[in-house]
Amino acid sequence: MKNVLIILIVLMLFIFIPAVQASYSHGGIPFTIASQGTVNGGVYIDGGHGLEFPPYSMEFDVPDGHIRWARLYVGIWGGKEEYEGWVQVDMNGKSMDKVPLLGINDDSSNVYCSGHGVYWVYYDVTDIVVNNENAVIIETSQGESGNKLDGRVYGTVLAAVYEDKNAPEITYEIYDGNVNLHSGGWSGMQENMNCETSVFFNDMQDQNGLNGADITVVYLTSSKGLPDYLQFNGHQLGTTPQYLLDMGYQTGVTDIANEVSGDACSGSGIKSSYFDIECFDVLEYTQTDNILTFLLGRDLDGDGEIGDNEGEDYLHPVIASLVLKHRTAADPGPDLSIEVEMDEKNLIEGNDVEIPVVIGNPGELHEGMVRIRLDVDGSEASTTEVYMDASGVVRSTINWHATPGSHLLEMIVDPENVVQESNENNNAYEAEVDVNTRPDLSISIGEPKKTEDENNLAKASSALLMLLVIGSLRRKKAFLMAVLLVVVCLSGCTGPGTEYQQTDYQVPIVIVNNGESPARQFDINLYIDEEKIAALHIQELNGSSSLEEEMMVTVAGGERTLKAIVDEKNYVIESDEENNVDEIVFNFT
Repeated sequence: MKNVLIILIVLMLFIFIPAVQASYSHGGIPFTIASQGTVNGGVYIDGGHGLEFPPYSMEFDVPDGHIRWARLYVGIWGGKEEYEGWVQVDMNGKSMDKVPLLGINDDSSNVYCSGHGVYWVYYDVTDIVVNNENAVIIETSQGESGNKLDGRVYGTVLAAVYEDKNAPEITYEIYDGNVNLHSGGWSGMQENMNCETSVFFNDMQDQNGLNGADITVVYLTSSKGLPDYLQFNGHQLGTTPQYLLDMGYQTGVTDIANEVSGDACSGSGIKSSYFDIECFDVLEYTQTDNILTFLLGRDLDGDGEIGDNEGEDYLHPVIASLVLKHRTAADPGPDLSIEVEMDEKNLIEGNDVEIPVVIGNPGELHEGMVRIRLDVDGSEASTTEVYMDASGVVRSTINWHATPGSHLLEMIVDPENVVQESNENNNAYEAEVDVNTRPDLSISIGEPKKTEDENNLAKASSALLMLLVIGSLRRKKAFLMAVLLVVVCLSGCTGPGTEYQQTDYQVPIVIVNNGESPARQFDINLYIDEEKIAALHIQELNGSSSLEEEMMVTVAGGERTLKAIVDEKNYVIESDEENNVDEIVFNFT
């Protein structure tokens, strides 16, 4: 339609990334448990050796014993979160597949990318690791034609659990992640500062029968000379190094992540640029439920902020483990437990909901199939089976076809007690939930209004032209030119050409969500005489709420039919799809 000026109102789409995915996050990937259990044997965590160009080589000397679980970790500097590349690892002569490093586009489950392109990548190497010497060679896309990824390697770490019947019994928990602790950054302009993160080691039994408790931590992007702290159950770990005292800091200020591995408590350690691995004896502080806290810095001068010299600019803790050594073997047997990561916003009537569950076994190692059952209001609704391996952790989902109303959900691991456990009282999870009705979008059009800016502009233009004519009266030639200009400007505004005059209008639109569940990622389309002239994208509209928007159109005078459609492509599953259109006839004068 030639009489209508098409105006598109475009909003950027928000890409929703579920928190459970190991995809890119500037603030970092939170710590989650990687392995846990109780075994006669030991936990080996070692590595190094600081930021260097590939090829990057490292050797690991693993103690004797049956390897039950092992992960190899590699830290890589990307340069920017937008840069992409790859990493490839060879271990003991076995070359693994290239792993893409995609920065902000990353969604690989074994790639943790945060900050400005700091990568922490893991490989399951249980079947590759051997006792004694293990050789690792790391290559990246650094130097490849067209590659922008920096590709230097921060360091590599091997974490392994081994079983040795002649060794003391231990209980262990190993967590991994890639949290980006940051202040104002190098520019001082960084917003949303993140100054601490914590790891919880809960339900650690046999406190009176322990003869050892060790914490191991690993950091990337550390800097020597900038303080940072580590606390275990409120007790500060580490000592104040002499170089901080020489710089004017007081006793009690620590620099745990200082580009020197193995020196946080004593000794000179080993230099490791932008990388640290440290171990602490925490036996005297250990209790049943424990908390380990990484602190970026502290406000030392009392001004309410962590200043440039009071903490690190950026610090990425990536591994935290606690190993308890028992005096005598408790022979606990397996101990299955279940945790549920449920978001009630996803419980919508009629939906097939996948409820995430985490099955843990901090007890004796157990390998085999385990059944999970979901009961709803006392009746069995769904079952599934998962394989529990020696890691002591398995993540899965259990399905439920949600029905409206309030319900009691109970999820039970090993409901028939097939596995003989040391504790049968932590096998169930209960939750009272409300299942919301589906979204129900409706739309209505208000009375269009002429835009004030256009009217003001017309008045100002007329006044300017009149002043021009008056100012030209004394000069004949100038006067004739001014009259000609007025005629040209006003032509088309009167007479037969009036029907082609274009006028800007604001069209008020009201969108209502009559359902209980939020409606996400949908469009509003506006038509004049069946021709689409404007569009608007809505990220989310909560249940039982409304939204008012104004959509601008430029239209010729005359009677026109306005039609507005919400969610025209039916991206939102609604309880009623018949109220998504409104139509009015309006005379645009």
